[in-house]
Amino acid sequence: MNDTPQPTQGVSVIGLGSMGAGLAQTFLESGCRVSVWNRSRDKVEALVSQGAIACDTPGEALDANAHVVVCLSTYSAWREIVEEHGLTAQLRDTCIIQLTTGTLDEVGEHAAMIREGGGLIADGALMCFPRQLGTSDASLLVSGDPAVLDSCDPLLRKLAPAWTNLGEDITKPTVLSRSLTAGIVTSLVGYMNGLAMCRAGGISIDLYMQHTAKANAILRAEKDRLAEAVRDGETEDTQASIETWAEAHDSVHSVAGTLGTDLVLQDAVRAVFQDGQRVGLGEHDLSALVEVFAPSAE
Repeated sequence: MNDTPQPTQGVSVIGLGSMGAGLAQTFLESGCRVSVWNRSRDKVEALVSQGAIACDTPGEALDANAHVVVCLSTYSAWREIVEEHGLTAQLRDTCIIQLTTGTLDEVGEHAAMIREGGGLIADGALMCFPRQLGTSDASLLVSGDPAVLDSCDPLLRKLAPAWTNLGEDITKPTVLSRSLTAGIVTSLVGYMNGLAMCRAGGISIDLYMQHTAKANAILRAEKDRLAEAVRDGETEDTQASIETWAEAHDSVHSVAGTLGTDLVLQDAVRAVFQDGQRVGLGEHDLSALVEVFAPSAE
């Protein structure tokens, strides 16, 4: 048995919003030596009281450790920090674990900047709340060079024990995370729309919640079926066609209108069904609607 003490792993965190602070705290709780920097000093001090090391500049954070996690609101905010503090020259041999949300163009441009500066890049996306970090419920999607990801693995496992390796294409975490967000956001917006209809129609919120819980079990199974139909190319076989769903939605639209609730969501859903029928998918399964959202052939 080797009783030699293992060196404490070091990591820097730049950006201490709710998620960034959660990242730093998770690293601290796992026994890491954590250096932190944020424009607002009070957020730094809150973590220092828990054992973090304060950095007066982002350059200090870059110099403190070989791995630096960046978690800011936008890529433009990070770009401003890099330019303001002249950080490009300090990127050499530093691995940036970028967890800032951005566009595909921003992801590509940022990776090029890091590599041109002699640094290493692992680009990722978190699909969980700060409270889930470090637990089996944490979801972390990451791409990068295999050797880079291997070096990041011990740190990534502290954040999400079963983090997902999406390969070398640096844009994959952005594509997958935004795709997942699209489904989450539209589902939650639809939920709030239904809640507004119930409230306008005199149905209690508690009753709505009770029956939503029952509907969720059906919804999860149906989502899996739809995805499998698209994956297997079986979008023509159906027990409820797009046309049937469109007719059902027309009744939703009518009731929502009668109750006086805003129809912006209902109009948008109606337009999707109409597009599906317009391109000849009316008799196909609901899964065929994936073609309505496909990139234009032009």
